[in-house]
Amino acid sequence: MTKRSWEAAILLPLVFLLFAPPSGAQQKSIEELSKQIEALSQSVKAMQKDLQDIKALLQSRAQAPSAQPLQKVLLDLGGHPARGENAAKLTMVEFTDYQ
Repeated sequence: MTKRSWEAAILLPLVFLLFAPPSGAQQKSIEELSKQIEALSQSVKAMQKDLQDIKALLQSRAQAPSAQPLQKVLLDLGGHPARGENAAKLTMVEFTDYQ
């Protein structure tokens, strides 16, 4: 074969591949991706609505007066591990369970 026939044998299929219309499989893939994008968009919109509802609920609870006033609680912590001064005005107690 001559050099020109080799070039034609190589370039002709490449040109065909470059300018060929997309196959049916690619078209289906694009349609499937479009459907997935639309589903994700709807999901995001639903989550945004849920977040707005939660925010409104939290704001309404923050503005409403509390049902019970805070009460002072006295605990005897003598002999238990502690940090800080014994005569502190505020004591924070942590209850934990290691199971």
